[in-house]
Amino acid sequence: MSEQKVSIQINDKNGMNLGILSISAENKNQIIENSFKKDNNSYENVPRVEKPDNQTLIQHYIGDDINLYQLMLLEETRYQIIFEASKNVDKDSNLKLLPSIRRDQQGNYIFEPWRIPSKGNNEYGGNLNFHSYAGKSFFDVKIDGNNSVSYPFEVRSKKIGYYEQYPAMIGDLSNAASGLLFEIDAPLYQDFYFSKQLKETYYEEFMYLEYLFLPENLPFTYEYILRNMYSRLISNVETVPATFAFNVGPSEVIDIISRPDNLYESRNPPDNWPPTLKNYVPDNISQEFYQESIDIPENRLLKYFIELLDKLIHDMIEHFKETDDRYIMSKLVEYQKIVQNYLSDRWTRDVGKLQQLPMNSQVIQKKEGYRDIFKYYINFEFAFRMEWEEIEENIKGYERKLSELYEYWCYFKLIKVMSNISGTKIKYENIYDVDENRWSIKVKKGQNSAQSFNLDLDGHKINLKLIYNQLFSKRYLKYHSYSLPFRPDYTLKINLNNNIYFVHFDAKYRSEGTVLDFYEKIGCEKIVPIKDLTDEYLKKREENYIEKRDNEEINDKEYKDGDLYKMHTYKDAILKTEGAYVFYPGNKCEIFRVYENETIPSVGAFPLTPGENGLEEDNLNLFIKSVLRNIIARNDKNMDLY
Repeated sequence: MSEQKVSIQINDKNGMNLGILSISAENKNQIIENSFKKDNNSYENVPRVEKPDNQTLIQHYIGDDINLYQLMLLEETRYQIIFEASKNVDKDSNLKLLPSIRRDQQGNYIFEPWRIPSKGNNEYGGNLNFHSYAGKSFFDVKIDGNNSVSYPFEVRSKKIGYYEQYPAMIGDLSNAASGLLFEIDAPLYQDFYFSKQLKETYYEEFMYLEYLFLPENLPFTYEYILRNMYSRLISNVETVPATFAFNVGPSEVIDIISRPDNLYESRNPPDNWPPTLKNYVPDNISQEFYQESIDIPENRLLKYFIELLDKLIHDMIEHFKETDDRYIMSKLVEYQKIVQNYLSDRWTRDVGKLQQLPMNSQVIQKKEGYRDIFKYYINFEFAFRMEWEEIEENIKGYERKLSELYEYWCYFKLIKVMSNISGTKIKYENIYDVDENRWSIKVKKGQNSAQSFNLDLDGHKINLKLIYNQLFSKRYLKYHSYSLPFRPDYTLKINLNNNIYFVHFDAKYRSEGTVLDFYEKIGCEKIVPIKDLTDEYLKKREENYIEKRDNEEINDKEYKDGDLYKMHTYKDAILKTEGAYVFYPGNKCEIFRVYENETIPSVGAFPLTPGENGLEEDNLNLFIKSVLRNIIARNDKNMDLY
């Protein structure tokens, strides 16, 4: 083992030295790295890396990606923090160490401070552990109510890449929320005013701006649209002298006849002039012209979206002026420059103000470039403005609880796979409970969440139901567990010829620890008098069992043995279960089968990682079809699956 340590000089806003802040951790692996100094800070056994890993407890990033901080820590890691105040700080001062990161959203301590008694020194310390939170934050101290300059750092995830995969996961969740828009019975145009909602924090918007301004996202899309800007022929009617009229058709003749005051008698009427008009010809003729125009709703939406970004970035710059976060300010100034360059392009002068959002426009739904702008707009304006309680609780502040976001993300991926297998369009109204008055949504759970998918596979009609967080216990006949209560994250209920089979999946951003830990968390069933076994008591006891099992978990890039033990428990305890599988962000797919040549009965683990190319979804699609074919084959032979 080797100790890694970083010592940072903390200054006040006037540049006066307040003291030295030390961050240290014991690394299990030997770190071969010479100590070095940078910007009055010292680093001991800290590797300098161009590409951060997900194992080393402390790293110093030296790559080209300006979106990443130099000092990098790791989630689920305990760090010791010691602050030695300088002589400039009075020992009787009211000093608070890391006041910005004391608790998480549930009120649990991330940083637990303690005072170090020391002769002649004014030292403070504490333990720091971000648990399953990842993101950007900063070290600071507060002395007599005055904040020091903040020192930024990054908390990496052990499983999900914070910079690339986290925004991809948020983008997918935003798409899932915005899917509701396409199911609203409405005319061609609709108005939305999401921006009027007040914000308590701008940080989730900043996270999305980082994702939006990646070169392959908004900058690429904007340049593509500039080269392929959509336009339409606009009809204009203009009155011109008769001698300049280039086309006189039936509509022009009708216009001439309807305005007799515009006629005069000519000595030389045109050849083939209608005899009914005798020698009378018009002085002026209304002529219809067609002109190509880019002033259309699709381009107005593009302009409006860019103007929204400009206003938002301006407001954020004003907001973050007081934070002393140089990284955020530098990025916001960079984004502002890009957006203002867009707004100075000539096309914006020829495009008017957006009045209504063209929801059913085939251009913004299908045309390259425009559909991306529409997605960015909807994600940004709708998904982050709409009140989605489960998601919002996990994206507030500087740290994000990725484990819970990952569970929702896997759910929508599984819905997408089931939609592809059955050829059924996703009905988002079946996924959410919607409060239209508050513009709030909540994901349905339990039997209320059941979504039906019908398919004809190899000539067999199968009904599939996907259920989120269904409770299985002794009390339920249809969803029966003969021992303890269980609540798998996702359950696939398969109905073939009125025979029911279950397949379960659990999202495991965090994995169980050891086998003994797993069984200790299950516990033993306490003997309770029959008179006390009320429905309320049973329900509370079931919830306690489930919470007890799921609270204590750790992270890893591979699934843990405990994950598979839990899948075995599902398969054994929940009647009619043919398979149980783990979703986790990793790279190892493994299925353990009872019979080598048959898909089920089995347990296993599937990698499912945000930002991947869809191959994992394809593999899951093939596996579920293989399970269904296995059930069909056994069913045709009237064989038990065991």
